Amino acid sequence: MKDLLNKQVFLLDIEGVICESIDKEISLPFVQKFISALKSNNIRIAIVTNISRNPKAIVLEKLRSMDILIKSDELYTSGSTTIQIIKETYDDPKCFVISEWGLKKDLEDAGIYVSNDDADIVVVGANRNLTYRELNHAMRLVLNGAELICSGTTQFFKGTHHSDTGYFLGESAIAQAISHATGKSIRYIGKPYPEIFTQVLSDFNITPDQAVMIGDNITSDIRGANSLGITSILTTNDLNIDINSIPDSDKPSYSIQNIDELYHKLF
Repeated sequence: MKDLLNKQVFLLDIEGVICESIDKEISLPFVQKFISALKSNNIRIAIVTNISRNPKAIVLEKLRSMDILIKSDELYTSGSTTIQIIKETYDDPKCFVISEWGLKKDLEDAGIYVSNDDADIVVVGANRNLTYRELNHAMRLVLNGAELICSGTTQFFKGTHHSDTGYFLGESAIAQAISHATGKSIRYIGKPYPEIFTQVLSDFNITPDQAVMIGDNITSDIRGANSLGITSILTTNDLNIDINSIPDSDKPSYSIQNIDELYHKLF
């Protein structure tokens, strides 16, 4: 594994790699030392996440509260990538947004009009406060021709919301309900789809073989990296995963328990 230190950029997922849940703001062991050691070896860092329920600025703030001292341009969220694609694709779009607040704020801060009435695009993020009225309105807009975009690909996630701790429906599950009702397809933006990865590669001016992706999710982190030729590392977090049973397209280049193990293997 020492040859990984010849790579130019390490991409790290947040939940399952840096911390268990961003809601708790407690980092996993050796994460800060690992990132510091990479930078000491002139390896750059990109944090790549499908989290869109919090705005990018808040995600950055939560990372810094865990002593993950990165800059804004080192953080890539599915929300920020969604904004880039909408701006590149549409002229003066109107968006109806399902989101706790993070995705709405990111869109508004980027100058994209967020409407509660008519809209060209329905943008879906995770929303633990979702009402039937919002879901029904989104369905009607899609039936009337609005594009359905899902910012992220998470089916469910672990977190804490008010006094409730446990698993919650993710943005993909919400978008699939709208898609099922309308018969319309979903445009996914986030891992494993290529846009968020190619944005990192372009911004850092590197080729896929110069990058490493560390993630805990086979179908998003590992599949997305493998599809572009990025070296992939799966963190199992002590789960008993039979690597040999995984299809070749989703098989990680390396498998570790956590960042602690990787740190001690590399440094």
